Amino acid sequence: MWKRLLLIRGTELAVLAMLAAIPLVVNNSYVLGLITLLAIYGILLIGLDVTVGYLGQVNLAQAAFLGLGAYAAGLSVAHLEFGMLASLAMGFGVGLVFGTVLAFPALRLEGPQFALATLSFSALSATTLNEWEGLTLGAQGLQVSRPPFLGMTLDAPGFFWLCLLLLALVWIGMRNLLSSQWGRAFEALRDSPVATDAMGVGTYRHKVAGFALASGLGGLAGGLYAFNFQYLQPQSFGWDLMVILLLGVVLGGRKSLWGALVGASLIALLPNLLSNRGLFQLISAAGLIIAVAAGTRGLLKKTAGPFRALAPVVAMGVLVAGSFVVENTEDWRKAIFALMLFAVVVGLPEGLMGFAAHFLARLFRIAPPPLPAPAPLDDVLPKRTVDGSVLLELRGLERYFGGVKAVDGISMTVRAGEIHGLIGPNGSGKSTAVNVISGLYTPTGGDILLRGKALPAGSLFKVARSGVARTFQNLQLFGELSALDNVMVALKDVYRSPLPLVLLGLARAEENRARAAALALLELVGLGEQARSRAKDLTYGDQRLLEIARALARKPELLILDEPAAGLAHPDVNKLLGIIKLIHERGISIILIEHHMDVISELCSVVTVLDGGRIIAAGTAEQIKRDPKVIEAYLGATDGVAPAPAA
Repeated sequence: MWKRLLLIRGTELAVLAMLAAIPLVVNNSYVLGLITLLAIYGILLIGLDVTVGYLGQVNLAQAAFLGLGAYAAGLSVAHLEFGMLASLAMGFGVGLVFGTVLAFPALRLEGPQFALATLSFSALSATTLNEWEGLTLGAQGLQVSRPPFLGMTLDAPGFFWLCLLLLALVWIGMRNLLSSQWGRAFEALRDSPVATDAMGVGTYRHKVAGFALASGLGGLAGGLYAFNFQYLQPQSFGWDLMVILLLGVVLGGRKSLWGALVGASLIALLPNLLSNRGLFQLISAAGLIIAVAAGTRGLLKKTAGPFRALAPVVAMGVLVAGSFVVENTEDWRKAIFALMLFAVVVGLPEGLMGFAAHFLARLFRIAPPPLPAPAPLDDVLPKRTVDGSVLLELRGLERYFGGVKAVDGISMTVRAGEIHGLIGPNGSGKSTAVNVISGLYTPTGGDILLRGKALPAGSLFKVARSGVARTFQNLQLFGELSALDNVMVALKDVYRSPLPLVLLGLARAEENRARAAALALLELVGLGEQARSRAKDLTYGDQRLLEIARALARKPELLILDEPAAGLAHPDVNKLLGIIKLIHERGISIILIEHHMDVISELCSVVTVLDGGRIIAAGTAEQIKRDPKVIEAYLGATDGVAPAPAA
């Protein structure tokens, strides 16, 4: 653990000290301007990476927030006579407010629609800054004076050190935030927004918070940008800068603070490299070598097909050839940026730092930090008193899809402490019924009562907060997260530290308690040894068990298991039976949808059978096996002796 801390934290301190020492040994205003811009872009890209890397959205508005923050800081000095800290706070606040306002409508969209929404905002911002000449002076440009900092007038080295200090503070705060429950929630909602809501995390509020924070950092960087150049024009924050920022995040490496710093270095240097033909030829050749190495590794490990391996090599080959043929590379900057962005997105999706991480891990053999001992299971999943009272009641529940009555007037009671089976042929309405109960669908009619109180309608998040947890027929795991993090995301009543303490790194004791609690649940389902494995790398059977452990992290009163044995081999089914019995022993009531009748017979005290969205039978497993309506629903015949239904 000490080796890990020394290598990681030591490297951070060494890089920070090296950057801080540059003004002491280099007396060149051009170099100083470049490293100042590097620090400003570092803050900007750390914010952009929250939306692009963690939320998984293509954000085309970060350049606009840079511009809005720059003008807000500059105008606050000119008209309100603010000092340095107050004007930077103004830039951050303007970015935060406009980011929040944009997030509410834009984050209801996904993929290209979200990108278009942010692009429209960028166009509107640039137009407003250009046309509002009475305030911004429009295309004429706005002169900005650098205000004093704590009564001191900052020269170029002093301002660089201020930018570097702010970059270090943002680095530390974001490192603490992204390694906390907030960071796990950001990654979880990127992988599966449905499961994120079903775990009581709240997709929409985390998206808004993440986007607003990223926009605020864009505004802060904008304030520094204004005081660095001391002259602003609206066209500086247009399409070219947008593409360069995206290139920086993707090329440096998403979901990585080091990637943001590397990307910031590249975008600060690239425009200058284009003016030096020899340097640009050298960079192009290095890019070609990296593309060949990445493509070869992908082909050997079978993680990339021929197109993904060869297309970036061709793109970088064109760039190398062009660097020798084109006389003025600056005239081709848009084409050059486009080729580089294409090569990185296709051939190096993890970015330069992600690519380098594979080699650095082998070189230094950095072991992950040790895990704590699992918490006592009674603390994590306390036993509930079973009194047989009514827990869940459905009264005339309906769910229609157009003219199709998927659920047609179901009335059913689930008592505390029982395992209630819900079976029926394919298309009978089982999954639709539990989707309505859990809040994935809004009921067309009827009532759903938990302990006599109405469950929130059509809200996975609110239903999860009410004491109902579920698994899914089609797995909804957070594939890029480890098994441990999957469970930690869903933990209830663990994360109590306010955001300021999280940013300051004062929530680590809470994180350790969360790890211990999550490990206890993984041990319960037999996955303790695979806690660090990514969810998508687990076997199918283990993924099913992981989803159950994650649902248990909600400490539910009612657990809905939607076909947990589907696709499992016989040994895995037996393992699943034992786990469900252990869960039941802790007093948790269960609704079990299953197509394995032997599982239903062994576990369920009460079974309800659906067909055509209606209840056709209810009783014990032995009773429903012999019910003529059930036999007819499954086999289409009632004469003679029919075998027990398979579903």
